[in-house]
Amino acid sequence: MRAMLIGCGKIGSGFADDPRVRGVLAHAHAYSLCPATTLVAVADASIDAAERCARRWSVPAWGADPQRLLAEVKPDIVSVCSPDATHHELIMAALQTPGVRGVLAEKPLAMTAADAADIVAAARAKNVRLAVNYSRRYAAGHVRLREEIRAGRLGRIQRVAGLYTKGALHNGTHWFDLARFLVGEVAAVQGWNLLGEPGPDPTLDCLLRFECGAVGSLQALDSQLFSLFEMDIVGSLGRARLVDSGHWIEHTHVADSPYYSGYATLMPEGRVPGVLENCTLRAVEDLAACIETDHVPRCSGEDALRALQIGLALHDSARADGTMRTPGGGA
Repeated sequence: MRAMLIGCGKIGSGFADDPRVRGVLAHAHAYSLCPATTLVAVADASIDAAERCARRWSVPAWGADPQRLLAEVKPDIVSVCSPDATHHELIMAALQTPGVRGVLAEKPLAMTAADAADIVAAARAKNVRLAVNYSRRYAAGHVRLREEIRAGRLGRIQRVAGLYTKGALHNGTHWFDLARFLVGEVAAVQGWNLLGEPGPDPTLDCLLRFECGAVGSLQALDSQLFSLFEMDIVGSLGRARLVDSGHWIEHTHVADSPYYSGYATLMPEGRVPGVLENCTLRAVEDLAACIETDHVPRCSGEDALRALQIGLALHDSARADGTMRTPGGGA
């Protein structure tokens, strides 16, 4: 399948040349390794960035005008890795290009629920497989944890807690999508801008209620100090903590206290890798397979729309001093 990349920044190409990055995180790198795909064109608002990317991956076509390249190259698959505010325009351009069979978008899908719903509807109408790179869905360790939770290893989920940086929509939707993937649907949210961040996408503190009955909390941190992404899932039989951005998953289980007779406590079981190293390669492989089999991608446009609705409900709640909001609905 002929692939085209829009956006030649770190996630588009640059992570492949970062000596600290393990595995395949850049889209261009993934297309170069996936047996089902060949990267034939790259586009970026900076023509210099597009040319560097093209030369790095031996791609024959590049430019600063993605719509022109889409028309000329007629790709089967398009990756959209451009800045968040451009996603709607560029994903729609890809969906409207004759011959496009699959789109892999970076998160968030769009900046408004209406634009995201527009994208999902267009993909459905044109029978294009739409996937979104909420990368932890493609990590083997996280998939295994989901299976364990569904098999009852943690028992009844009581609480879900987390820490994050860099915007309720930009990175917060990563957390919301993972919470949905592991625990279940979010029924309601409350939010506050306790950091006092300005701009269209502040990093907000959040309380959540899950449809399964669990309660959640997500706390905002200042990204100028460091980056952090953690999740702590506490059930009736044990606990799983995703630490170091999900590179490791720590498990504990309920046992008799070694310190006090008649008390139960949580005892460590050790930790296992989250297996984040090749998430983007797995996403490309999954999308290519779904195009061939007409299956739904592991992270679909509908999944990304729901994560965005949670983030937007959180924004709305914070503007209303913490009034509870229903994602996709109202108060």
